[in-house]
Amino acid sequence: MGGGRGFATAVVLILIALTCIAFAKRIERERSLLRKFRDSDGNIRYEALTEDERDTAESLCKAGVLAKNRARDYTYLPEALQTFRRKRIRFALSGALAALTLGVIVAFALLS
Repeated sequence: MGGGRGFATAVVLILIALTCIAFAKRIERERSLLRKFRDSDGNIRYEALTEDERDTAESLCKAGVLAKNRARDYTYLPEALQTFRRKRIRFALSGALAALTLGVIVAFALLS
């Protein structure tokens, strides 16, 4: 019985860690792409982006931070960035709190 419980605990802890890594990578990709836009005066051609950057640009378009024109170029919208940053900080903090809560629950389950 104890072996199954230990395995389940390990799986849950691994899932928590992988989820945290995935969210951290997403936030870092967004940050680096926004820096790239600021460095290039706010406009970047679609062809100049890598596949990951294109995916990130699409998600930032949905968030309202970037705009896409007819030529498939992306334009940076600095006025929308402040709202986006607040939402992203709330998202990161709530994710960290959820991971901490799950970690405490798993640790409590192990110790009881």
